[in-house]
This record gives sequence, structure tokens and C-alpha cells, in this order.
Amino acid sequence: MQKIHCRKGFPQLSPKSRTFFSRINRKTIWIVAVILILAAAGGYTYYSKSTLAAQASDGSEAQTAVARRGNLVLSASGTGTLIAGTDATFGFETSGQVTDVYVSVGDGVEAGQLLAQLDNTLAQMEYAEAQQALQELHSPTAIGTIQKEIGTAKDTEYYAREWLEYLISPEVVEAEENLRIAEGKLAEAQADAEANPSEEAKQNVEEQEGAVAFLSEKLDQARAYYENEYLLENFGQYEWVGGRRNRREVLVTYIDPETGEELPEIDEPSADDIAIARNNYVQAQETVKEGEIYLEVLRTGVIPEGATGEKLKTLYEAQVALENARSALEELQLIAPIRGTVTSLDLNVGEQVDTSSIITISQLSQPYTLDAYLDENDWMIAAQAGNKVDVTFDLLPEQTFPGAVTMVYPELDTSFESALVHIVVDLDQRISQDLPAGTGASVDVVGGEARGVLLVPVSAVHDSDGGTFVTVLQNGEQVEREVEIGLQNDSYAEIKSGLEAGEIVAAE
Repeated sequence: MQKIHCRKGFPQLSPKSRTFFSRINRKTIWIVAVILILAAAGGYTYYSKSTLAAQASDGSEAQTAVARRGNLVLSASGTGTLIAGTDATFGFETSGQVTDVYVSVGDGVEAGQLLAQLDNTLAQMEYAEAQQALQELHSPTAIGTIQKEIGTAKDTEYYAREWLEYLISPEVVEAEENLRIAEGKLAEAQADAEANPSEEAKQNVEEQEGAVAFLSEKLDQARAYYENEYLLENFGQYEWVGGRRNRREVLVTYIDPETGEELPEIDEPSADDIAIARNNYVQAQETVKEGEIYLEVLRTGVIPEGATGEKLKTLYEAQVALENARSALEELQLIAPIRGTVTSLDLNVGEQVDTSSIITISQLSQPYTLDAYLDENDWMIAAQAGNKVDVTFDLLPEQTFPGAVTMVYPELDTSFESALVHIVVDLDQRISQDLPAGTGASVDVVGGEARGVLLVPVSAVHDSDGGTFVTVLQNGEQVEREVEIGLQNDSYAEIKSGLEAGEIVAAE
């Protein structure tokens, strides 16, 4: 009989049994080993998270968060009020009794439209009188009278010139006029050369200077002829001598007491005579010139700059009187200065009014404009011209309209319980309904947005040694890593570089 030896407490196995169990043990060992490895990894992760959580609970370290991709929007909410693009509140320019009112509250009006009228009976009469006075100055009879006066003035000019030529000789008169014309051209050339220097302008000045020198010499020659010949021929004193048969006219002479020379007796014109003749000639020329200018003004209605004369003065005064009468008539009318809607009107026919404001016209043209207010803390986030805005009107609560910030007031508005940021918002588009001024609205201003960017909690980001860092959980250890920050709000920050999606960071 075969003997079987057994260890104390365990039954003795047969060789076949031992082989079977040996195979089971090897397979089990491998399974157990794999389970132990996975358990160790999970345990480590659990330990790390548990340890960080425990440390966060006692305030020593941060909790963890996973860097993930998402959208980040910076926005600020506030309230707004629909305002008119332009308001015009005004009244009559003078006082009087109201005779007509042509509009009511809610009416749309155009710029220049007549809204109301004061009693204009007297003003109409004064305007008609001024108009008649001006028309008379332009009448055919008035024009005929001016033409006759010009003809008379030309006759006077002709005889005034003849008398002057007699006194100082035709040669001297012509030479003086030619020289005066040349001197005028020289003055114009010099002014042009000073204003626009050039070789051509310089040459023109030299040519005019030559003309003046030449004509000055001609005037000297004419004066010499006047002294040496013209005076003797025209103003020498003659007397009759001889008997009845031999009677003749001879030049009267006299002996110069200083030289003893026999000289002709000449009764030459005095300086006063010549001055009077010159003045009469100039006045006659001016009368003709003024008459011709006035006649041209009556024909064209245009008064040349610098034109003078009593007749022009009379015409100008008549034109001013008509304009004043027209203005007085217009002051009795209430005219719309802008296109818009009448939003207030305090005016009734028959009442006496002064220059107080009695009507308001508002421009409620679309797209609309809103006055809006944000919290003081939103100044840096959202109060920037150009930022997008979503607007929801109280009267249209189910719809949101896009707009933009068009103006930010440079100072906080302190007229409320707390200081607020005052902005102006313009809608981007028209809306189907017309809304009254004063309609309330809520506004959401977008200060910035980033789509599909890497995000971590703000609490995971901290500054140190001049840089921005996050604490990354790497191979069971906490590693400081420098990152670049983009947008951030109260909860999340955009990571532009230095971190990858899925990495675990410590968050305080």
C-alpha cells in the first residue's frame, strides 16, 4: 500500500492535483499583478487629489482643475432710455396774438414747414410799402431819368475838360492823364510782383517803370511848351495903336525892373483858377461814372464792391428796408427748424404769446439711439466706443437688437445714488415698430470675447517674479509653469500659451 505523508493541518495532494494547482497559481499571479498595478495607479491619483483637496481644506494648497477649451465673454449689464436723435424746443421770435396753429402733438413735420402764425396785418402793410419803394427805383421812368442825368453829366464833363485845356493847354491835360494811367499800371505791377515773385512779374514792373519815365518826360515837354508859347499865344495882353488908317493890335510889354529886359505882358491863369477847373472836371467825371454804375445796378441788381454815390446809397437803403420788412414778417411765423415729430405744443389761437419756448420737435428716426448707464466697475471692461451691445426694450421684451457703443462720457455721472458710467448706444438696424422717446431698455455691453480658447479658473493663475504662472500636476508633482494670459473675467482666464488642454492645474 502506498503511504501518503501529510503536513500538519493540510491534506496531502496527489501529483496530478499538484500539477493542476500549479497551473492555476501562475495564471492567478499574473491577474493579481495586473490588478495590483491598476489599483496602485488609481490609488495614486486618488491620493493626489485627496491630498490636494485635504490641503485645500486646511488652507495650505490649491484644489485641482482641468484646462479645457471653451468660450469666454466679458460683458456688463445696464439700463438705457430711448432718446431723440435731435430735439428742437423753440418759440416765436417776437410777441403777438396767435391767429393760426397748423399742427398738433404727434404730427410729423418737415424742416421749413409753417407751424403757426401771429397777426401780421401791420407787417404786411410795411412790407408792401418797402416793396413798392424799391420797385419804383427800378421802374422805366426812373431808368429814363438816370439816362438823362448821365447825358447832362457828360456834357458838363466835356465843357469842364475844355475849360481846363484852355487854362493849362490840351497838351498838358493829355500828358497828365497818360502819366496818371501809367502810374496806376505800375502800382498794379509792383503789387503783383510782391505777391507772386517771378521773372515775368519783374519784367512787367521794369516795362511799366519805363513807360512812367517816358510819359514824365512828355509831361515836362508839354509844360515847357505851355510856359514858352501857349501862355503868350493865349493870355498875352494886346492893345490897339495907330491912327484910323494905320490902326493895329500890338503886344503890351513892360521893362523888368531887375534885369531891364523888355517882357510881354501876360495875364496867365491863377493857381486858384486852375485848381477850380481841375476839381470841376474830376467831379464831372465822377458824376458820369456813378450814373453809369447806378444804371448798370438797376439793370442787373448787383452793387459792385466799393461803389459809391448818393443814388446807390438810396438804392441800398431801399433794399435794406425791404429785407427788414421781410424779416419782420417772417418773425411772426413759427417755422420748423428740423424734420421730426411734434412731441409737445403749448399754443392756442387767440392767445397772446411772447418769445418763450412753446413747441418741441423730436427726431425719432431709426435706427434708434439710447442713453445708457453701467456700474462704475464696468468702466475698464465695457465702456469703450465700438463695443457690441445687445438691447432689449421694455415694450418688446421677447426681442433683442444688436447695437454698438458710440460715445462714452469722460466723467462718471453722479446724479444717481451711486456714480455710473454714461454711454450712448446706437442700434445697428431698424426695427419693425416705432417706439416713443423715453422707452426703457436693458443693455448688455460686450467688452471682449474669445471663442474656442483654453480656459482655467482665475484662481489657478498667480503672478510671481514679474511673470504669470500656474501650478501644473505633472508626474505626481506640482510644477510651476509660466503662461501667457488673454481675456479673463471673474471666473475664468484665457491661456494663450504655456499650457495644453487636459492638463491638471492647482486652483486656490
